[in-house]
Amino acid sequence: MMTTLPRRGITLMEVLIAIGILAVGLTSVVSLVPAGQSQAARAVILDRAAATVANGLQDAVTYGLTRPDSVTFDANGSGPVWVFDPVVQRDGGTTALTGNIFPNAAGAFLKTAGVYSQASTPAGIPSWQVLQLLGQGRDDVLVSPGAGADDPPVNRFDPNNGIRLFNGRMTCLFSVARADNIPPTPPNLIPASPASGDVAKLTVVAFHNRNLVEPNAGWLPVAFDGTTLRLQGPLPSGRTLKEIIRPGAVIYDPNKTLATNQYLRWSQVLMASIDDTVTPTAVYVTFASPPPLINDANSDAIADGTFLPLRILLDSVGMAEQMVVLEGSGAYSK
Repeated sequence: MMTTLPRRGITLMEVLIAIGILAVGLTSVVSLVPAGQSQAARAVILDRAAATVANGLQDAVTYGLTRPDSVTFDANGSGPVWVFDPVVQRDGGTTALTGNIFPNAAGAFLKTAGVYSQASTPAGIPSWQVLQLLGQGRDDVLVSPGAGADDPPVNRFDPNNGIRLFNGRMTCLFSVARADNIPPTPPNLIPASPASGDVAKLTVVAFHNRNLVEPNAGWLPVAFDGTTLRLQGPLPSGRTLKEIIRPGAVIYDPNKTLATNQYLRWSQVLMASIDDTVTPTAVYVTFASPPPLINDANSDAIADGTFLPLRILLDSVGMAEQMVVLEGSGAYSK
């Protein structure tokens, strides 16, 4: 009679099977690392965007963007919607430039005599430096190495004005629009431009790594048919459609006028799904805010040519809005 002895180890086959299972598991884990890094970076950007727009709403009031006496305009003159864009200002704030990027809006500036000043508008195009400082984030300051190996980093400052230096990857623009929605049937007793005491909507749009040199490189024309967005031109070099039309992107609608809620010019994409089975490629979208007007190229709504293409702002990552009452002049504001 033979007896079966207890096993004293594992077979080679079992070792090979275990190694195969471990290899599959490790490969899966490693493949998740790049995706995790991308999502972590995206989370940081969105977190900074939320902080930027929240601070921007408060800074806009502090610096006088909601006080008509502190605001002046380019050659387009004033209107029911003001757009404070430091990039447009930097390029000179010309009439054609403002009208090309933000049609049916006034290019607005802070008076160079001081954001709290009641002085008359200075001659020429107002300076853009104040709004640039207002519109750039300061959560990525520049430092220099310490003098010694154990010394902490040292903050860097601009030698010309003593301002602490920063990368400014997060930037923003501002908009003030009248909230009165009265059809412009004559006689229209409501002034075209916001005035002190009016209710208005203050909008702040945040960008990450926006092109601060060439304003026209910061937007693309798109059409909206009620469910999808389509680019009205070729993709810029080095860009993908997924990078342009994505959650968080902001769209400016120049077609909303005094009769159609001019204070709802800005829309933010909440969800986006690309459909590459059609030509041109369409992106199904939903909006976190009121959607833009339908202006699809195949729609009868633009048969008379009255509808303009929407502007999708490249590198836009966040938006915040709140209703405000525009301030008047007084001893405190001087």
